[in-house]
Amino acid sequence: MPIRDAWFTTLLTNALRGTLDRYAIASERARLRDMGEAALADMGLTRRDAQCEARRPFWQGQRCS
Repeated sequence: MPIRDAWFTTLLTNALRGTLDRYAIASERARLRDMGEAALADMGLTRRDAQCEARRPFWQGQRCS
């Protein structure tokens, strides 16, 4: 494989991985928003915690504090 193709493959791989990570974050936050009180309590979260996390944009990967 020529060197030109190697850097391009790496670039595409990293871009795809980042996109999939952000999609996963957005999906997890949507599920968290839709959870019931009992499920949230099992995880030690309040409705307020869940709403705070669900409102965050997908590009902010770290959790609310």
